[in-house]
Amino acid sequence: MGQVYRPWQERYHNCRRKWKVFDQSDTEKIPDEHQGGLQTFKQAIENYLRQMYKTNAETNGFIIEVSVDSYNEIFNGWDPSPVKRRDLDPEVMAFIESCSADIPLRYPVELHFYLPAESRDEEKERLSEEGIRNNFSYSIALLRRSLADIRRKTMIYAVAAFAFLTLRYMPKPGVPANLLTTILTEGLSIGGWVFLWEAFSLFFFSGQETSGQLKRYLRLLNAKIAFKYR
Repeated sequence: MGQVYRPWQERYHNCRRKWKVFDQSDTEKIPDEHQGGLQTFKQAIENYLRQMYKTNAETNGFIIEVSVDSYNEIFNGWDPSPVKRRDLDPEVMAFIESCSADIPLRYPVELHFYLPAESRDEEKERLSEEGIRNNFSYSIALLRRSLADIRRKTMIYAVAAFAFLTLRYMPKPGVPANLLTTILTEGLSIGGWVFLWEAFSLFFFSGQETSGQLKRYLRLLNAKIAFKYR
């Protein structure tokens, strides 16, 4: 497969030269017109993205552009499955995911695939669109399963943490204070906090990341897919 072409690549480099402040951690170098606070900063980022990507004036959505030499290049060449069940090419998939992650979730996206004019085929367009959406649907199913697993583990760890810490701090009348009971008590304390941290980490980190991925794939599933010819 040839290289996945990014039609906005030149615009991207021009924007980086103009807005290279966003590649620097020194906030004092932010232009004066962008010192008005977080809202102004978000607007500057949005303007930056609008120069990187084309937009649809009617929907206010961002357009992700991919150029390939044939319909087959959209899909994994090693997958012998029919087109509608074939995996997307890893490079194409990675590019779409990367672009989708750039664009805030409050905006819709569109996928435009650019192909040579002589390769135009309406039946292949239909099958390719179906295959692309099936890929997104499958990824959504995997993410939902992963999110359910994260929630299940979070609940188990939270219950275990509560049980361990309750046993650790509840009164223990008649229990002799010796080396063994001290080790068990401290073990309950350490185990309880470890389980609590695991629950916290899964819920606030892994869960949020997976939830964000799920939202991006749901947006891609509902995205308009268009085939353009050059």
